[in-house]
Amino acid sequence: MPIDYVIMSYNDNKEFAEGTAKILKEQWNIDASIVYGYKVDNDQYKKNTVLMKGVQDILLPMTIEKGNDIVYLEDDCIFTEHPEKYIGLYDDVVWLGYRKGKLTNKAPHNVITGSQAIFMNNHSQKIVLEHFKNRKRKIHIDSAFSEVFRQKNLSFRQVKNIAYEREHNSLISKKEDWIKYTKPH
Repeated sequence: MPIDYVIMSYNDNKEFAEGTAKILKEQWNIDASIVYGYKVDNDQYKKNTVLMKGVQDILLPMTIEKGNDIVYLEDDCIFTEHPEKYIGLYDDVVWLGYRKGKLTNKAPHNVITGSQAIFMNNHSQKIVLEHFKNRKRKIHIDSAFSEVFRQKNLSFRQVKNIAYEREHNSLISKKEDWIKYTKPH
C-alpha cells in the first residue's frame, strides 16, 4: 500500500511548512502534502488542544477517505534516515520522530513527548479518529496519540528517534523546550 506523507500546519505558517516539504523532497525524495489546520487563538483553539482538533477534524477524515497509510508529520520535522526503512508490512503504528519518553514507562510517565513523525496504517487512522472524537476533553496531541496507542489493540513500535525539529517560532512550545531538539540526538 502506498504511504502518503502529510504535514500538519496552519495557514500563517505556510512558508515554513513548504520549506519543510522542500527539505524532505531534497533529502529523501519524499513528496509531502500539507494540511492546514487551526491556529492557536487562546479561545477555541488553545496551544494544548489545537493539534488534536486539527488532526481530528481535518487531517484524519481526509487521509481515511483517501485510503492510504500515512506518515503524520509536524511542520518542523527533519529526518536523519529514511522513515520507510523502519516501517514493516504488518505495522499498524510506528512512532518515528519524537523528543523523549516511552509508552512502556510506568504511569504517569508512559507518554511519548513530541509527535514529529508517526506512521499509521489506514486501519489505525480510523481507530485514532474514533478515539479522538469520543474523548470529551481535548488534550495535547502527544498525550492523545500516546493514550490511544496504549489503550487500543494495535501493533505498535517505537523505533530509535530518526527526526529532529527545524528551528522555528512555535505557538505551542516554549523556545527553551524545543531548541534542545533542533539537532539529531
